[in-house]
Amino acid sequence: MVDVARLTHDAVKFFAHEPVMAMLSYSNFGSDKQGSPRKVHEAIEILHKEQPDMKIDGEMQVNFAFDKKLRDETYPFNKLKGQDVNTLIFPNLSSANSAYKLLLEMGVGEFIGPIQMGLNKPIHFTDLASSTRDIVNLTTVAVVDAIVQEQIEKGN
Repeated sequence: MVDVARLTHDAVKFFAHEPVMAMLSYSNFGSDKQGSPRKVHEAIEILHKEQPDMKIDGEMQVNFAFDKKLRDETYPFNKLKGQDVNTLIFPNLSSANSAYKLLLEMGVGEFIGPIQMGLNKPIHFTDLASSTRDIVNLTTVAVVDAIVQEQIEKGN
């Protein structure tokens, strides 16, 4: 989860946004100390220690991630105080994909992705139900990834 958060942080910055990230769970800030909430909490501890400037906190439920007033009043110690979360880190691929598909089916916003991260080469996958626009968007991401990879290999 630490690597996912770091890769996501860099990807969001690459698209010219300052990431404000919430690591999601079904519990909030240690209210459940077992299973996936514990893993999220441990990842947050590592990130806060190793990258204290990274704007990330959790574990938290999605309503606390998006409702800063609720989050800040209920958990005044949170490191995202007063900030709008613009990036969600899910505890596993299953919950991330379910949320993505749910929002897609509800017609909420526009999505580009899924964006594959952490591989040695820029590789991306389209979904079975991808529209032409989805394919063009993901192709654009793949081309930018390839250009960046080429620059890295040349040492620029």
